[in-house]
Amino acid sequence: MDLLLYGLNEAGEPAFAERLPPSERARMREIAHSHLQRFHAVEVWEGPTCVLRLRRRPD
Repeated sequence: MDLLLYGLNEAGEPAFAERLPPSERARMREIAHSHLQRFHAVEVWEGPTCVLRLRRRPD
C-alpha cells in the first residue's frame, strides 16, 4: 500500500500531497522532514492511519 504525504498549512489544512511508494518506507521520516521547510506540518498516512506527524518548532 502506498503512503500519502501531506504538507499542512498553519490552519492544519492540506496544501500539498505526494504519494510515496512502499519502497520509500525506510526514508519516510527523512522525506517528511525535508518538506518542513515549506509547510507548517507534515503527515504521512497509510490508508486510514497516520503513521508519522512532524511539525515545525515555534519561531
